Amino acid sequence: MQALPKILAFAMAILAMVISFAVYPLLSGAVPVHWNDVGQVDGYGPPWIAAFLMPLIMAIVLLVFVAIPKIAVFKKNMKSFEKQYWLLGLVIELFFLMFYAITLLPNFGVETGFSTLFSLPLGFMFIAIGLLMPSFKRNFFVGIRTPWTLASDKVWNKTHKFGGTLFVAAGSVSLATAFLLPGEQSVLAIVGVVLAAALAGVAYSYFEFRKSGKKGNPKI
Repeated sequence: MQALPKILAFAMAILAMVISFAVYPLLSGAVPVHWNDVGQVDGYGPPWIAAFLMPLIMAIVLLVFVAIPKIAVFKKNMKSFEKQYWLLGLVIELFFLMFYAITLLPNFGVETGFSTLFSLPLGFMFIAIGLLMPSFKRNFFVGIRTPWTLASDKVWNKTHKFGGTLFVAAGSVSLATAFLLPGEQSVLAIVGVVLAAALAGVAYSYFEFRKSGKKGNPKI
């Protein structure tokens, strides 16, 4: 079961590649590849971009996830939350797969509210990341990596418990705005709440570091 998230993450990437080869022959001429801030198509490109770009990005993300534990400074820490680390990889792969499906729909006559639909996988991703964050151990690659969290396990753990709650809240707002606000306003609201959550996590790590009685520059 420990390896299941990793297997599923690779399965998502393989599925995306299978879809790309299946849909490529069905795409002809210029296809939608870019949407403006109100969710309308404002850019077209060759079929191979629509079919293969997202699966390629998913493959690159997987390679990065494979490489990180091998080059990590805190290898023991990375090993201690390996399952959650690959759950994060799975969440990101699922997000890209959902996004990939949304971008393909217009090519088959399915009109979509792009901005609204984009808010849904984005909200899902932030909620999932928020739930995983308390299990992250001190490392340089995933989590809220500030000078103060990297200098102290205690500050790291408290910040990620707090930050996890913030990200779940931000994701929940993202899902709500997908149904309550027009597409462009929904995207702006998501950017705002996620930025606020991230900044709050950074500020919290600083104050926790100072509250712990440490002075001067943090030493990693």
